[in-house]
Amino acid sequence: MKKTYLIISIVLVQLLLISSVFRFGSSVQDIEKQLNLDEGGMLPIMGGESQEVLFVPGEEVCKGEKAFEGAPVTFVFLYDKLVEIQTMRLSEQPTLISWAESIYGDKQGKPKSFFDTKPNAQWLWDNFNATIAYSIQPDANDVVESIIIQSRRHQKYFEKFAKEEEELLQGDLQ
Repeated sequence: MKKTYLIISIVLVQLLLISSVFRFGSSVQDIEKQLNLDEGGMLPIMGGESQEVLFVPGEEVCKGEKAFEGAPVTFVFLYDKLVEIQTMRLSEQPTLISWAESIYGDKQGKPKSFFDTKPNAQWLWDNFNATIAYSIQPDANDVVESIIIQSRRHQKYFEKFAKEEEELLQGDLQ
C-alpha cells in the first residue's frame, strides 16, 4: 500500500513539474523564464513572424529525468503561443515511451512490431489536452525514438499558419 502511494505521488509530482514547463499557450518568453536557462544553454530561436522554434537540451528541460539525457527538445510556437513539443533520442532500448505514457496515459494496443528485438512502429494517441505521436526505429544495435506532442486546444493556430504557408507557396509559384 505504501509503495503504491509513493509511486502515485512521484508520478503526480513529475506531472506537475513537467506540465508547468510544457504549458501549451505559453509565450516564448514564458518558456525561457520557466526553464531558467542561461544564454549558453540554449540554441537560438529560428523562425519568422508567425512561427518560432526554440531548441533546448533535454537535460535543461527535465532535470534529473534520464529519458531526456542526450535528447534535444524542440518547442514550436505559432503566433507566440507554445503549440508543439518534439524530442528524439538514440538509446539502447525504448525510454521516451515510458516517460510519455506516465504523463499522457498508456497507449493500448501497441503494434506487435514495437515488441520485436529491432522495434519499428509508429502510433498516435490523445488525451484531453494533446495528441501524441510516437515513433521507434532500429539503428544498428540501438533504437531511435521520436515524440511529437501537439496541443489540441490551439488547432486554430495550426490552421491559420497552414493557410499562410499555402498562400506564400502559391505566391512563389506565380
